[in-house]
Amino acid sequence: MLKAGAILSAGAFWWPGAPAITAASLLTDGETILEIGETVTRPLSQAESKRLAASGPEAAETFETVLAEALSRLPSEIAGIAGAEMMGQGGAIPDFNGAVLAEVLARPIASDFAAADLRLGGAGGPLGASLAQALARMAPEKGPLLFLEIDSAATRATYADPALKVDKDSALLAFKAGPGLPSLTDTGTGGSADEAALDLLLADPLFLSLAPKSAKPEAFAAYFDHLETLAPENAEATALAATALSLVTGLVLLPKAPHRALVFGPGRHDPRLLAALTEALDCAAQPAEEAGLPGDALNALAAAHLAVRATRGLPTSFPGTTGVKTAVGGASLSRPGQIG
Repeated sequence: MLKAGAILSAGAFWWPGAPAITAASLLTDGETILEIGETVTRPLSQAESKRLAASGPEAAETFETVLAEALSRLPSEIAGIAGAEMMGQGGAIPDFNGAVLAEVLARPIASDFAAADLRLGGAGGPLGASLAQALARMAPEKGPLLFLEIDSAATRATYADPALKVDKDSALLAFKAGPGLPSLTDTGTGGSADEAALDLLLADPLFLSLAPKSAKPEAFAAYFDHLETLAPENAEATALAATALSLVTGLVLLPKAPHRALVFGPGRHDPRLLAALTEALDCAAQPAEEAGLPGDALNALAAAHLAVRATRGLPTSFPGTTGVKTAVGGASLSRPGQIG
């Protein structure tokens, strides 16, 4: 059994195709976060990436090895492991033996956080909302925060109101807000946003749906195809406008206006995007680091937080985040000593 009170928990996160496993730690009782700990990145070699892309025992063995190497660098009393379901996306992590990892690392291992949600009709993700709520409680303004994860594929949003309990309506919302920001070279010239491309974007059915919502893999295809036909300076201006416009469209879903937006993922490095978001959202959009948070480790922190919540019987997914019928929690838990 885990001791009562706050414990040090580590989380590891990887999604298929990612070049590294990210791990992070925090001190929490499952509700309040007392401290954000260290972050570790364990790059994958080409050979490891190739084995992980396959299925079967070789992929599982490779995954166990790299997980153990990443998590062994973070002292903790429990560890959580998660994949693309954390972001509400498909793509399963390789099967792995939690009992082996628990034995190697000498700590309990929690995983498969999506199973209980799926059994009650939820989408199985995204699963980081309870972390967002706990982080919002740490913020000085004590008002709703918007957590944005922006990469080249998508913009994902989580809204958290720290004044409400996590299982209350309007406390938490999570949704795919729109397309991501493709890797664009800063041309240094003043391009113009292409209205035809923005019209194609807003024609996507995603923007007619209520939260929680996700997009199909082929979402925004017409928009991206049109973007590739534009001159570099206009493609740049259009992509920035599209990301901001998607979020403005999503604002109507929120119960209250956010006091601040914290940006995670590669998009947080683009000052042009941060400026566009600040103007569109009518609140400061800041890189996660300005709030003392690791901008590349949101999902690893969420896995660490979920490990503690799940083992203490606290809910890990909610109607406003996955569409599940009622708040539910659970995980697969492996402990040292189960082998042999």
